[in-house]
Amino acid sequence: MPELPRFGQGRVPSPVRALTDAGERVLTWARDVNGEAVAATYQAVYLPSPSGDHVRIPYERIETASWEHPVLSIVLAGPDARRYLVQLDEPGELPPAIRERVTATIALAERVTLAGGAGARITARRAPGQDELAWTVRFDDGVDPRDPQVRAQADAAIAALRSSTGL
Repeated sequence: MPELPRFGQGRVPSPVRALTDAGERVLTWARDVNGEAVAATYQAVYLPSPSGDHVRIPYERIETASWEHPVLSIVLAGPDARRYLVQLDEPGELPPAIRERVTATIALAERVTLAGGAGARITARRAPGQDELAWTVRFDDGVDPRDPQVRAQADAAIAALRSSTGL
């Protein structure tokens, strides 16, 4: 990638725009400590990958996004709960923009107690510009998500939340 300016919100350099899918508008961007661009659009964040490409992560797939200088941490929701850690050179407005976009996808977040006292966090997320909700369950440590009884309890909790909230 050609040398990029420090970071920015104003005019987006063409190498940064080239990272994003057609039709996506870059909100802000920064560089990681290796000089690679990290971009936030209205729909997703683009992170450098070890292969030299960039990975596109839609905001509705992000469980948490946090910033503790100099590390941006992004944890995916659901069964592929992978964590991405990116060291940013100069973060600019990138961390708060990502956090705001992730928060905007959450239609409902509720903690529920399952039989036996274990718990789970159930979240309904909506992709930017979409009506359909995606429901995810994050079980407490030590709870086996493959246990059919646990899954049935989580499914019942989702059904109850849908019914009580109209979502």
